[in-house]
Amino acid sequence: MKVLTLSILLAILSQNTVVQNTVALNTVAQNTVAQNTVASNPASQDPVSEEPAPSDARIEAMIILQEISGRPGRPDHETEIQQMVLARDRVLLEDRQRGLLSILRLDGDQPLLLEISADRTVYRESNDLGRIQKDRWIQEKQLEKRSRNLPKAEREQLLKASHLRLSESGELIREIRVEQSDSTEQRLGLPVRSVRIYENDRLITDLLVADLDVPFPMAKFHRASGAFGAKVQDALEKIEGLPLEGVIHVVTATLSHPLTFKITQWDRRSVPTSLFDVPAGCQKLEETAFAHCPICGQQVEREASAARARTREGEWLFFDQRECFQQWRIARQKKAPGQR
Repeated sequence: MKVLTLSILLAILSQNTVVQNTVALNTVAQNTVAQNTVASNPASQDPVSEEPAPSDARIEAMIILQEISGRPGRPDHETEIQQMVLARDRVLLEDRQRGLLSILRLDGDQPLLLEISADRTVYRESNDLGRIQKDRWIQEKQLEKRSRNLPKAEREQLLKASHLRLSESGELIREIRVEQSDSTEQRLGLPVRSVRIYENDRLITDLLVADLDVPFPMAKFHRASGAFGAKVQDALEKIEGLPLEGVIHVVTATLSHPLTFKITQWDRRSVPTSLFDVPAGCQKLEETAFAHCPICGQQVEREASAARARTREGEWLFFDQRECFQQWRIARQKKAPGQR
């Protein structure tokens, strides 16, 4: 049995989702009824009905409820309740407080992420989740190239601070270290062990793992999510058990941030396959291929932008030049934490 890193999926889906409204996992009619109850006590509702409709096709799923904090765009101290419905080739994430619904499907030719509004009127889709690691790799290569003009000592200091390492031939490499230790702690009445994964001495995951069997292989979800580099994924897939609590450091081209999670309950039962579909009448939001740089105002092709970043409100920004991104980043760091 391999590790079920549910929090990895939550991390990547939480970053990718941008359609914001109150969401439940039932029908449109049930949404209105559930909305007020969920807002007052998000952890008290289970939106996955156990009463199957006669015409509904069903699929076996694992239903996870967990607390999460540290998501980009929210105060670090704020805890959110999220529920995941995980099946063999698809996963649904419901954010109780923010009202976001995300569906990741792997039953097609390529991974597909769907983001659906609460009123079921609009949705957007993406099928290039691996872009996160591609952008990170490009940014690291650019930083390494610029560092070649620095004095040796200054260059070594910069690369070390950026957690970048070079092979004997001068190529960027990522070295992985895994630390496991027994623990006397318990979570949900189960004994857990500590598992830490480091990438170039940067802590990536700090998990408390229970020896529980997992019904669905997760390797394909990990790869599709793009949350981590390939070598970290390889290390995760070799760890057995279910992480019940921990901290994950998600590293992207523009930032690194800790995401804390704690599983509070789980269940396994069948759910309607329609749960993972776009509702009838829901309109797709089309995005133009171009955007304007928020610093210089130049028109930028999204797929060819020099850099991209996401605000705490969930909006993607595209920059014409790396200098524009650096200027935006410096201005952002100068703002008060509550305003970023």
